[in-house]
Amino acid sequence: MEVAEGEQLATEPDISASQTGDPTLNDNSLESDLSPTAVLVPEEEQRTTESDPSAAQTPSTSDYTSLESVLYKAINSCIDYCLERRIGDPVEILRCAQRFLLIGRPLDVTDPSQALEGETNFILVNRQDVFQSAKEEFEVVKNPRLTLEVCFYGEGAVDAGGPRREFFRLCLQQIKNDYFDNGLKEHLSDDYYFAGIVMALSVLQNGNIPRFLSEDHLQELFGSGEPSECIGKLRNGFQKVGIYQIGNALPTFLHLFRPSSASMLSRRKLLSLLTPQFSEEGSNARTDENSTYQAFLRYCQQAGSGHRESVTLNHILQFITGTDEEPSLGFNILPSIEFTAAKDSRVWSFLPSANTCSNTLHLPRCVSGKTSLPDDKELFEIYDCAFSSAFFGKR
Repeated sequence: MEVAEGEQLATEPDISASQTGDPTLNDNSLESDLSPTAVLVPEEEQRTTESDPSAAQTPSTSDYTSLESVLYKAINSCIDYCLERRIGDPVEILRCAQRFLLIGRPLDVTDPSQALEGETNFILVNRQDVFQSAKEEFEVVKNPRLTLEVCFYGEGAVDAGGPRREFFRLCLQQIKNDYFDNGLKEHLSDDYYFAGIVMALSVLQNGNIPRFLSEDHLQELFGSGEPSECIGKLRNGFQKVGIYQIGNALPTFLHLFRPSSASMLSRRKLLSLLTPQFSEEGSNARTDENSTYQAFLRYCQQAGSGHRESVTLNHILQFITGTDEEPSLGFNILPSIEFTAAKDSRVWSFLPSANTCSNTLHLPRCVSGKTSLPDDKELFEIYDCAFSSAFFGKR
């Protein structure tokens, strides 16, 4: 079976669904009065690694010194801007940090019809060992301010936002499990530096917020005192990206890292994020879409109440967007549901797919007079197969 570029399918008998980023997707450049990067970023920093591949592979000490100098200027400009304007809302501080600190390609698409352009830090990672494989890839990353572009081994998606969000989700999950659950691991203290880099980049580049730090560790991390060995190296990682300096100077920024009910995903919140794209009222397609959407609502009700064992509401959002929580700054493109006509009445024809870069769930619908919707038991089992999958591309 031929699969067009950008499609995501799961094929029998492999019980999995797939997601993809679309290489044709794009984000318009961010326009704001907070745009000092044009002044602060020197011409040599903006050149792509393609023009000088040897420099990208073996950056010199002077290169690092120059980049750090420019970063510190951008950090100070961000802090001064927030202090002068008395910006205390942590979300607005994050918005300012993005505008001052990030360079290169836009983070996410805003216009699906145009290709994303700009320099990135490209990394190729192993989904089964995401932290260690990413750590090895970062050994040649010259400038952490560039947008991260992620590809998973053997998965065909081009990253226009979704794979990067999935990378941060998986990496933060592993960091929490391996380095914070059941106490700090002093024998692994060297790993906390890279953990800090990933956590800070996730905050800055619309990934998950690491809300698993205890209050004591949070205060130690962003404080000015002498930290313990593990937290000290974690701080160095945050400092490398600029997030430590901002949190140290603007204490309200730390509220982002504290768990809150606002970050919890409810059925109501998920459905308010997902906008169904219905056909014209009164059409046969609209009648079929209503029936399919109603079944999806029943499924979400079961997932939200814990009756779908392997699938939660967070799994559904993650399948559609690459992240299992709404970003602090929201989605550039609001998640949506597009209804597609099922090819036949086989239950596999109703397997959902998604495009995580445009945040679109493709939900197959029945077709009046041709195909009928499976009963809830069969349909929901197919939905379970889809929403429990995180694979990008086609299998």
